[in-house]
Amino acid sequence: MLDGKYTSSLNTPMGAINGTITLATNGNNVQGTIETMGMRNQFQGMKTKENECTFKGNFNTPLGNIQYTAMCTVNNNTLELMASTNKGSFKLMGKRM
Repeated sequence: MLDGKYTSSLNTPMGAINGTITLATNGNNVQGTIETMGMRNQFQGMKTKENECTFKGNFNTPLGNIQYTAMCTVNNNTLELMASTNKGSFKLMGKRM
């Protein structure tokens, strides 16, 4: 099951960036928010399997605008996300809260 709120950690060249990700499904639709660095950004996408989804979003940061496409998998209480962005690719891990 994808639905839930997850703590998240993203390793970057500047160090770890911590935050939360909230996922909510409605049929095959997925929506949610990413909250980090004092900012909150929404996203929308599709559920591809019971425990997998893809979504796109736009994250505004002090360093500029980051557009992304993410592939997300939830196994038990662990979230694993691969994001392709206009600034490179990133892997994010999380745990259900």
